Amino acid sequence: MSQSFGLNEANGKSNDSPTHLAAAGLSAGYGDEPVVRGIDLAIRKGEVLLVLGHNGAGKTTLMRALFGLLRPTQGKVTYLGADITGRTPAQNVRDGIAFVPQGHGIFPTLRVQTNLELGAFVADKHLTGERLATVYELFPILKERADQIGGTLSGGQQQMLAIGMALMHAPQVLLLDEPSIGLAPNLVDRVMQSVRIINQRFGTTIVMVEQSVKYGLPIADRVAVLKTGRKIYDGDPAPLHDRVELMKLY
Repeated sequence: MSQSFGLNEANGKSNDSPTHLAAAGLSAGYGDEPVVRGIDLAIRKGEVLLVLGHNGAGKTTLMRALFGLLRPTQGKVTYLGADITGRTPAQNVRDGIAFVPQGHGIFPTLRVQTNLELGAFVADKHLTGERLATVYELFPILKERADQIGGTLSGGQQQMLAIGMALMHAPQVLLLDEPSIGLAPNLVDRVMQSVRIINQRFGTTIVMVEQSVKYGLPIADRVAVLKTGRKIYDGDPAPLHDRVELMKLY
């Protein structure tokens, strides 16, 4: 596979890997209502961090605050050690952070290839062709449907397109908010496989919110569990494969 993303293959992650993206005492919400409260989270370079929690636990709010779509009411967000609290999403994208929201986040009236080219809006234009080739290699179905209108793709294909758009600007950190939502099990498998490939081939740090424990745990290096806006677990996925242990947290 092409290495045009300019990222390291074989990331060699370990517990000693440096912190890539972090939250310290992070609180955020909507209006006067806090949704996440005092979250401390250090995401190591090259790892896949899975964020679990029931509806309303604060998972999406956390992701929006990390990406800059929501300004924290307390605490801070750091990226490679620099304080980026309150910085705009556009600045974060230029600096290597990508976000794929729930609901795919594509341009439904535009062609597949046009969607991907728009995903490279902050990238060096001379690299667009190379990155497009890499996305097509990762998701061959998108190459087959390059001239198809994005909104006419299946749900799974739209999710692949949304991830492909994020990859077009060669992110160092990829934030995924419920990539399995609304997908049939066989498509969830394919999307999750692509997430792991992106992580392993390019060394991309991935933070993924998921409700599906079944599909999320096998690809996670570490798990954070939220409950009513607070972090109640941060550690090894292994104990959570035991449903009894997981239910204790919930």
